[in-house]
Amino acid sequence: MDISRINRKKDFVHIEKINGIPVNILSGLELHTRVFDDLKQKKIVDEVYMLQCLGKEGQLKPHTCSEPKKWMCGKGRVTLQFCCCYNYVVDKKGNPLGIIQDEEVDSMPSMFKTMIKNLLRWDVLQQTCIPNNCIPNMYDEGDCIPPHIDHHDFLRPFYIVSFLIKYNILFGSNLKIKGLGVFSSPVVIPLLVGSILILNGNGADVAKHCVPSVPAKRISITF
Repeated sequence: MDISRINRKKDFVHIEKINGIPVNILSGLELHTRVFDDLKQKKIVDEVYMLQCLGKEGQLKPHTCSEPKKWMCGKGRVTLQFCCCYNYVVDKKGNPLGIIQDEEVDSMPSMFKTMIKNLLRWDVLQQTCIPNNCIPNMYDEGDCIPPHIDHHDFLRPFYIVSFLIKYNILFGSNLKIKGLGVFSSPVVIPLLVGSILILNGNGADVAKHCVPSVPAKRISITF
């Protein structure tokens, strides 16, 4: 692949006052677009859906695939977890939010290992912090992600790869919830199909981020 086709943006700036001090809450963010061509995207998406089917059939370890019932619009996205088991809420055993050390999930499939190797070769991932786990998420139309800062059990930086549709991710130190899947934010960053958003620094630890209700099916893979 000709890596010159990749567009790279690393100069995100949005100043907000944190404890009375002006801070660039987006420092550390990077956006790489035109990373995966149509053929590579299709192979990756097909792999994710195949793994979802294996999870439904009970061919993956129990905590690898989570497909909760959609009890309301915007809630209940399908999640796959490889190499580590992450708790999104306090579970029935009393395990807290974060990575659970004593729960096993499947190892990382070769497709995702190949993605990591390619992204290192294309100078998208950092050689000093090679991902050792990944979380594919599958969203239906209307699904959303409320404002949050990702748990510090996940080392920074982490990488969000986007597939199927273009959608917006919002950033701000004080995001407002306007309604179900509707959020107010001072910063809107479009994520194109096949793009990679790198969260690090203030962009990962000071700014909250969220995704409003998506207009169609979406897949993301977080490394």
